[in-house]
Amino acid sequence: MPTQDTDFISYNALATWVMDRVEQWRTHRDTNYQEKWDEYYRLWRGVYDAGDKTRESENSKLISPALQQAIEATVAELEEATFGSEQWFDIRDDFLDQTPGDVSYLRKLLKEDLEKEGIKEAIAEIFLNGAIYGTGVGKILVEEKTERYPVETPIPGTLTTQRLVQEIPYICVKVEPVAPQDFLIDPVATHIDEALGVATEMMKPMYSVIRGIKDGIYDDVPIGSYNDVDSDYDYESTIEDDDQVKLTEYWGLIPKKFIGKNAAYDEFDYEEDDLVEAVVTIVNDSQVLRVVENPFMMKDRPFIYYQHDRVPGKFWGRGVAEKGYNMQKALDAELRSRIDALALTTHPMMGIDATRIPRGAKLEVRPGKTILTNGDPATVLRPMNFGQLQAHTFQESAELERMLSMATGAFDTATSTAAQPRNGTASGMSMIQAASIKRQKRTLMNFQNNFLIPMLNKVINRKIQFDPQRYPLMDYKFLPYSTMGIMAKELEMTQMIQLLSVIPPDSPAHQALVVGVLESSSVNNRDELIQMLMQPADPQAQQIQQMVMQLQMAKAQADVQETQAKAQKYMAEAAEKMPSDIKAQEKLMDMQKKMLDMQKQAVDIENTRSETMRNIPEMELIQSKAILNLANARKGGV
Repeated sequence: MPTQDTDFISYNALATWVMDRVEQWRTHRDTNYQEKWDEYYRLWRGVYDAGDKTRESENSKLISPALQQAIEATVAELEEATFGSEQWFDIRDDFLDQTPGDVSYLRKLLKEDLEKEGIKEAIAEIFLNGAIYGTGVGKILVEEKTERYPVETPIPGTLTTQRLVQEIPYICVKVEPVAPQDFLIDPVATHIDEALGVATEMMKPMYSVIRGIKDGIYDDVPIGSYNDVDSDYDYESTIEDDDQVKLTEYWGLIPKKFIGKNAAYDEFDYEEDDLVEAVVTIVNDSQVLRVVENPFMMKDRPFIYYQHDRVPGKFWGRGVAEKGYNMQKALDAELRSRIDALALTTHPMMGIDATRIPRGAKLEVRPGKTILTNGDPATVLRPMNFGQLQAHTFQESAELERMLSMATGAFDTATSTAAQPRNGTASGMSMIQAASIKRQKRTLMNFQNNFLIPMLNKVINRKIQFDPQRYPLMDYKFLPYSTMGIMAKELEMTQMIQLLSVIPPDSPAHQALVVGVLESSSVNNRDELIQMLMQPADPQAQQIQQMVMQLQMAKAQADVQETQAKAQKYMAEAAEKMPSDIKAQEKLMDMQKKMLDMQKQAVDIENTRSETMRNIPEMELIQSKAILNLANARKGGV
């Protein structure tokens, strides 16, 4: 550490103690992860680097977009599953609460405040960091902002008005994404709360620090410039060095004896010295701008994180880029070797007898070129071709892409369609999509339990502390409202459409399936169509329908009775005739057959009538339950 005058450095001992640990954490992170993270970032961006060569003779710089597609498809699924519905979280109400409307009001208020400060954009970036680097980190900021509204006020003594700008201060609680390259943590810790401390290192404009000093947030200390500090912190210089500074913000335990100004630095002992939870802001690795005890009432650290794929015993997780890294490198090597070979097979090359070429001749081939030779050109010049591209290389590339998708979970299939034709069928594709959805669901549950719910708890605690007028003190229990991703919605809609083809249209289940299809669709008037389907039928129309059914059954019964009377008449006439009359016997048998048919028809009509009368109450009950469930769902989503 550089030595400076103690009149200007009030917390030299504290800065030394903090920066010693921060440098150790940075060294551990850079040694184990930084090189991999840089390559993952380049593969996602499609940026070529000479160090990414797979062989010395490689000339092509192609980068396959397979890993990019896997990362972006995974992030899109997670975003759709988290924010696909209007209500993406809920607050559980107390069972004995007599006024349930207060929880609904607080849920709407918190959702409006979070979305106003860009919570969806911040979480989308955290999803992207998690997919690329394996770990998504966010920081909860509490700021005091001013909102400006145009108002029209009357001018005293006149009948005119003037337009002014009204300023209303408010407390802003938002989430800021933190890149893994800017985040440091105790290497032996697997969770933020159990670490000795965590820190962020970022380049900030000089004016922001000067404004913080004027506002009383930071102490008035000499800042200097970043070049005055000997540090290996790597950054991309985009502005003049005098216009930027490096800010290190440490959140964690610090020795209590170092908080005092001009405290002497001596050895620290965990058994003898007391530790307090505090925040320390250091500029350019030397000057302490701020040191205060943790200002939050819960004494928690304002950081949340999640692992895209959990690595046991480690803080840093495994992302999509790491899962598909090997297949991406193999695919890049395949594509580059093919392009290099294509140059040898397509561009013309000539073999020339150098002893039979005039001195000073320029050996090149182009259209219209005249080549002078000492002898027969057919024996002096010979076109050369270094083989041809093999067709199987295209199949190998397709297999590598399939294996990359299988590794990342973007499209899960163990065998190709050539080896397993079932994967190309509708049922095979459904099984493949189900396996992929299952892996996405696992990541989503990990995000909800480790990031979303802790984030909401930290946000509401700061709202209660710094904005008590709008957020009363109560026990908040948050529930995430995740939905299906795009792929899951498409799979479910396909299954429901298949069920519609086998269920009769007059069945109650048919209407429920139609409602499910509309809920999974993305049509603009989806809610209106669902409301029209769930509207109860007109009572007058139901009465008319019942009357028509009764008239039809009465007519059928009358026809049966008329047929029975005719049959009895024919039987009586046949009885009057001689028994030996063959025609009379045939007529009698025919009448008996008709009687049996009429009786069977009467039984069928009676069964149909009783079944219809029994189904009418059940249909009305199912329709009432459906209307009640829809009303409850809309009430919960309000």
